[in-house]
Amino acid sequence: MTKTEKETSSFMQAKLSNLVNRISRGMSRPVSKFIRDMLFGICGNGTASVHKIAQNTIDGTSTKKTSERLYRNLGREGLDEQLREALMDIVCPKLEQDSLIIVDESDIEKPYAKKMEGCKLVHNGSKAIQTKGYNLLNILVCLDDDQGYQLLPVSSDLISTDLELDSIKQLMHDRLIDINIKSNGRGLFVFDRGYDDRKTIGFLVENGMSFIVRGVGKRNILEDTTEVNFKQVISSIDLAFELPGFKPNETFRCATRRIGVRTDDHPSAKANSVEASLVICRKFARGKQKGKDFYLICDFGDPELSDLEIIQRAISAYRKRWKIEEMHRQMKQDLQWEKMRVASYVKLKNLNMLMIISLYFIYSCKDVIEKIAEAFPKIICFRKKDWAKLRQFVYYRLCQVLKICLQRTTHYNTSPYRPDLTDPWQMKIRLV
Repeated sequence: MTKTEKETSSFMQAKLSNLVNRISRGMSRPVSKFIRDMLFGICGNGTASVHKIAQNTIDGTSTKKTSERLYRNLGREGLDEQLREALMDIVCPKLEQDSLIIVDESDIEKPYAKKMEGCKLVHNGSKAIQTKGYNLLNILVCLDDDQGYQLLPVSSDLISTDLELDSIKQLMHDRLIDINIKSNGRGLFVFDRGYDDRKTIGFLVENGMSFIVRGVGKRNILEDTTEVNFKQVISSIDLAFELPGFKPNETFRCATRRIGVRTDDHPSAKANSVEASLVICRKFARGKQKGKDFYLICDFGDPELSDLEIIQRAISAYRKRWKIEEMHRQMKQDLQWEKMRVASYVKLKNLNMLMIISLYFIYSCKDVIEKIAEAFPKIICFRKKDWAKLRQFVYYRLCQVLKICLQRTTHYNTSPYRPDLTDPWQMKIRLV
């Protein structure tokens, strides 16, 4: 390693140690040491395998003894809740009024698992099949800055619907309330079309949360107090606004109007409802319509916004929702989440939160991307044009650098010489 590489490695080790101290504040010493070993192991080895983490933990004991210690601490009840609370306390104060809070479900595929507790059939979105595994509920924060953006994971829940007392929707509502409280109501929640649900929209409006939900386009909506077919309303709206598209020779023709959404399951004259804005967008390329219309149901909590401002804000914010899909992929590819071998459901939930904190550390290193690129230019910027993209999605390359910086980190004094284990002041008195 060159001098610059060694200095950068020491800096990254100190940065991760500071995060460990913040996460484990108030916890016992054995738990703090366990969290440190796991975070350094996951980031340094790029794996969720506890056995491989134990192999690379230099603590002066055998791999078997280290594995037993890590597995024993991984089974602590309620540790995932403590870790989630600590991570939210770090991320939520950074939120601004326009910061995006992207919510999405994913899955962990374990098709050959026989003894993993709570393993059941889940929908694998990437393969469009039903397979054995677990559901994941991930929440990601997107912060804008002058040079680009920064992504920060804020929460993750590994869920087996057979073992949890609450449904996935109820757990999601709990997480949204926690984030809303810790951020003092700042942030804009962004959801895909799978969350176009009466209860979810009613929950968001009633709790005063700003949100954008991709609409499916199959529901009835309220005009005054009368329910009207969705397609009938769309056909009567004039797409009066034209905006530039995301690609050359592409334009969006848009419109918005205020609608009512029934929150009760069954229609009636006294059914409860909430109000939200509906944004309709139609894409055109070279003067011809391209694809189908897409709809956004949103509410920004600001009655002074004009129709054009509502449309611009909804489209630009929803465009960034795809970034959470990149996070899902990185968890499965770079950190090898689906290769874990833990049978206990409690251990799986704790390991999942340690994984998301490790991913938070990787993503937070984008703050010092120039320093890392200077020390490891062949990894971060292996092409000349990459120097102009340091503030874009560089988290895959950051993960490769951290494997070099953190792989062989020593936290324990493993010297075999007894004088090295003696207090230096006692040695001085003895020599005198």
